[in-house]
Amino acid sequence: MNCPRDGSVLAKAHALGLELDKCHACDGIWCDRGELERLRDARLPDVEEAIERKYGNPKPIAGEVRGHMRCPHCGDARLLSHRYTYVSPVTIDRCERCHGIWLDKGELSAIIGEKKALDQAAEPGRLAAFLRAMGRLVSPQQ
Repeated sequence: MNCPRDGSVLAKAHALGLELDKCHACDGIWCDRGELERLRDARLPDVEEAIERKYGNPKPIAGEVRGHMRCPHCGDARLLSHRYTYVSPVTIDRCERCHGIWLDKGELSAIIGEKKALDQAAEPGRLAAFLRAMGRLVSPQQ
């Protein structure tokens, strides 16, 4: 498979028992359908950095890209931009056919970071305390 950004050959990388595909030229990562959600929900810190440390940065095998970004899995299907997170906006590129996802460098870390922050804010009692502090939640005694 080739990188949709620069056409370099993607290398295999493993994380959480998943086989991802990494571009050593631009440090992007390809996730097949469902893999991004598994990585996000695991909430492991520094997944991108761990992959980089483990697989390094060997010299990429060059390629080229013509026109719009195409799915490295399907070959001819387009990658369409989608906003994936909203608190700290991250826009990902998703295949219109197989629903695989291309993540540019730093996007996986941003997605995992937002998921962790949202989960912490949703812990029992924390949301109510936050709303009380903001003066928007009336206590039951009032």
